[in-house]
Amino acid sequence: MGCLLLSTLLGSALFAGLGEVEVGRLWVEGGHRALVVTSHGAYALEAGEDSALYGLARTPEGFLTVGHLGKSLLRVGLDPKGKPLWAEAGGQGILWGTDGRFAWGGYMGPGGWEALVLDLVRERALRLPLTGQGYAYGGLYRQGVLFLVGRVEGAGGFDGFLLGLPVTGPGQPWAYGYRSGWPENDYLRFLGGRGAVGRLEVKGDSEGLLLDWLGLSQGKARLLRRPGFDYFRAWHGAFLVGEAEVDGILEGLWIGPQGARYAGGPMASLRALDPPFAYGYSYRSLFQGEGMVLDLGASKGKPLAYRLETLRLPWLPFRARPSAFSLTWKPRVWNPEPTLRLNACPPGPDPRPD
Repeated sequence: MGCLLLSTLLGSALFAGLGEVEVGRLWVEGGHRALVVTSHGAYALEAGEDSALYGLARTPEGFLTVGHLGKSLLRVGLDPKGKPLWAEAGGQGILWGTDGRFAWGGYMGPGGWEALVLDLVRERALRLPLTGQGYAYGGLYRQGVLFLVGRVEGAGGFDGFLLGLPVTGPGQPWAYGYRSGWPENDYLRFLGGRGAVGRLEVKGDSEGLLLDWLGLSQGKARLLRRPGFDYFRAWHGAFLVGEAEVDGILEGLWIGPQGARYAGGPMASLRALDPPFAYGYSYRSLFQGEGMVLDLGASKGKPLAYRLETLRLPWLPFRARPSAFSLTWKPRVWNPEPTLRLNACPPGPDPRPD
């Protein structure tokens, strides 16, 4: 896709992408609508309730994308070009991500938010009541265990957590792991092959948080520190993306071989990564959201300096007992033809600042 900013889709935000298929939400009169953007057009869910799509994965049929519709979970199947094939909503909660085999997020239980896992192959759902309200933001399957990261209520607000959930074999064993135990707010937002990222507050200032797999086993974290709000959202290969506050303006952030760079503000964020492309949004046009796609290999941005520090977290033992429950899915109608057409990028300034 040639556009770096979807200027023909004002009110849009992108939360995930793989190649030329992106998902997110679109503001229309009456609320937000789940959005799929492809090279041949854009599709918006026609429903009377707010909806959005947050996770995207490749499947043998094409793609699976997940999110929410009103207070219900939402999952949508796409063909290899991104065209919606089917959509289903059910239960109460939100799905933040998927790898095509599992999906994870939060379930609204009797006592509030609980972590949620869907086993899409075995068609079963698992609730994970935590020590406080919370949910799973990220997941990664390895050798029979689904590792989850997220946030759970703690003494300082929220604690980031890591849980290992066995998902093969008979019965359903407990999930074991750690919670940060940090006295201020911290979240783990993403888990991938290199480790987990998120944010951690130090005296009220949000710093970029990074734990590789060794760090996840021992509670050894790295902080990338500078004045202002910083939040890391995804980490793949040589790149890490998120958002950074620069001179009071929230900017899209990426860190790669050329160091830390930013662009896209005001109110910009890079929420997902499929190197070399990053996906997010900007509110630079009359404070209306525009979905943003950056080629990190070609985008210049402006440099940003961080101070790297190591931190040993309290890293308290943490566990959750999964409970299987049934979900009823109901089909939702999604127009198979693009409801929005993408036009050529309008002329304007180069969105790749020096």
